[in-house]
Amino acid sequence: MKISKHIRVAMMMVVVFRLAAAQTTPPQTLLPAGSAVISEVKGEVVFNSPQGAPLVVQRGSTLIAESRIETAKGSVLLELQDGSQVLVKAHSNVVLRAPNEGKGYFLELLIGKIVAKVQKRMGGAPSFRMGTPSAVVTVRGTRFSVEVDKKRKTYVEVFEGIVEVRGITEGSPRVLIRPAFSTGVQMNRSPEDPREIDSGEGYGREGGRETEGPGTGRNLEDQPRNQSREGPANQKSEKPD
Repeated sequence: MKISKHIRVAMMMVVVFRLAAAQTTPPQTLLPAGSAVISEVKGEVVFNSPQGAPLVVQRGSTLIAESRIETAKGSVLLELQDGSQVLVKAHSNVVLRAPNEGKGYFLELLIGKIVAKVQKRMGGAPSFRMGTPSAVVTVRGTRFSVEVDKKRKTYVEVFEGIVEVRGITEGSPRVLIRPAFSTGVQMNRSPEDPREIDSGEGYGREGGRETEGPGTGRNLEDQPRNQSREGPANQKSEKPD
């Protein structure tokens, strides 16, 4: 009986110590603003610190704001601090930004292509904003792609939700892009009128819907930009989701 009593006392002490340890353990630290976790890396990708020094990273590594990502024949999937996912395609140059500083960007795409799934914003949460050499893209929760060519022209295609696009010049008009529509923005110009994406090209490989990319459970393959776009389509004045 005495042995049994001692065992019960010992077990109670273990439980008490574990509870005390749990109470003194600091809560999990949130990622700094503008940072991103590397979810997946494929092929040749170069990572540089904000100071320009090369970084040795792997899956699960965290990149801080102002880090640069350059993909050659590779790609990288990022989990941003706000929970959004960004797939950086091959031959791209991306810089992470702190949205609470400067222009309020989460990232800048200098050249190449990204495909993003942005966490839906609730209440007064600030919109997701990203920049390119010729455009500013703003969303409140959607899936879309952005591409910048060698002439710095920006192409935006929307798969889900509504995306707001404007030029970088002061007072540039804004256009709202709905699913299955796209726009282009040249340097120092206003966005082109939204155009419907041909169901056989650009808008997913099966036409009419995005079949691959962040949030679909499949690895994204290239979604070629439609070169034979049809005439402008009427767009309703709606607010981004």
